[in-house]
Amino acid sequence: MIRELSVLHVEDDCADAMLFQHALHDAGAIDFEMEVARSLRDARLKLARRRYDIIIADLRLPDSRDPNDTVSLLGRHAQGAPIMVLTGSARVDADRIGAGVTVLDKNAFFHNRDNRDDRKSQVLLRKVMEAVEPNSSDTVII
Repeated sequence: MIRELSVLHVEDDCADAMLFQHALHDAGAIDFEMEVARSLRDARLKLARRRYDIIIADLRLPDSRDPNDTVSLLGRHAQGAPIMVLTGSARVDADRIGAGVTVLDKNAFFHNRDNRDDRKSQVLLRKVMEAVEPNSSDTVII
C-alpha cells in the first residue's frame, strides 16, 4: 500500500481546501504532500513544473465554469496522474459529467453538523486511494 502521496488540490475556497486536508489527516495511514491551486490557470502552471500522484479538483473555479472543460483541461496536463473531482455542485452537474462516473457531494463530507466524523474521513481516504491505484483510470467525482 502507498504510504505517501503528492496531491495537487485545485480548489478556490480556502476553507474547503483546509477541510479536505484535515479529513485526510484524520483518516491517517498515509502521508500527504499537498499543494493547493486556487484556479485552473494556477493548476496548469503547477502541473507544468512537476508531476503529482493525484489531482483533486473542484468543478467550478473562477476561470472555468464548465465541468467538462475543467476535467478535460486537467486531464491534458495531468501527466498520467488520476483526477478526482471533489465538488459541491454534484447535484447540478452530475448529469453533465458523463456515464460511469461516481458522484458524491462534498457537502456530505464537509458542510454539515458532523463534518469531523471519522467514518467520513475514512470514506474520503478510501476514495483517494482507489483513484490512485494503477488499475483505476476513471475520474471519481466526490
